[in-house]
Amino acid sequence: MSGFVKIGRWEICTLEGGGLHLDGGAMFGSVPRVVWEGCIPPDDQHRIPLATRLLLLKDSESDRIAVIDAGVGDKEDPSFRDRFAIWLPEGHSEPPLWSAIRSAGVDPDTVTDLVITHLHFDHVGGATQRNDAGESVPVLPNAKHWVQQRNWDTALSPNPREKASYLRENVEPLEDTLLERIDGPGEIFPGVSVEEVHGHTLGMQTVRIEGGGKVVRYLADLAPTLHHLRAAWTMGYDIHALKVVEEKQALLKSASQEEALLVLEHDPVNSWAKVVHQNGRFKAEPVQPEYDSSSSAQSPSLEEPL
Repeated sequence: MSGFVKIGRWEICTLEGGGLHLDGGAMFGSVPRVVWEGCIPPDDQHRIPLATRLLLLKDSESDRIAVIDAGVGDKEDPSFRDRFAIWLPEGHSEPPLWSAIRSAGVDPDTVTDLVITHLHFDHVGGATQRNDAGESVPVLPNAKHWVQQRNWDTALSPNPREKASYLRENVEPLEDTLLERIDGPGEIFPGVSVEEVHGHTLGMQTVRIEGGGKVVRYLADLAPTLHHLRAAWTMGYDIHALKVVEEKQALLKSASQEEALLVLEHDPVNSWAKVVHQNGRFKAEPVQPEYDSSSSAQSPSLEEPL
């Protein structure tokens, strides 16, 4: 867990929800291996380690406590866990999402909202667990769950290319919660808004928090790691690479103008980043704010031409 960051009425912190390993070539798309393996070295099965970094928000003016995304979870069988070399946060006697929330000194029962960027298994799997009967049930049954309607529909009827990422046991149980299916961008809490993007998967939402003259953006899979803050570096998992480039170019422009702090959900080393515009280029670099107690190794800056 990182330290809390004050953004207007909100206190926010990152939560380490464990992680997984995915094929490095798939994560970096058309980027040659000789280039990407210097960014995140692969294991002997060509997989790279990826965090599942969540975000917790506490509202100082109400009892609202929100969490963004839920990680992989632990309900899948051993072969699934081995395939993706999944690791979990400490506290295996309870759901991994609970352990992550407790690491911030927060009781999971007090969480009022779970915002799901999209319903791929590594973002929503931790929102459910197996009960004694082996059924998949919500981990935060009393929290309101927020998801884009387009992504919900996609998850229930995925295209053949994404079918392995949308698992029904992760999606259908959420109908038993206070489910809020959002139709497009907009403010969901005071100072907290979602922005819909479609290049990675239809109906993914990023989250923007603003207050006190500061902006934080939670990027999900629009830019999963620091290295993906190069607009042209897309993933093989993206359903529409050119759309991702377009969406990322808009993000880089906005983030540099706002001087926004960016939360990197999957980067195995860097929790936070920022983007600046220098000499006609966007330059992305890791940051470790004074109020962030997590350690984040400084890696070389990345530059992206306009």
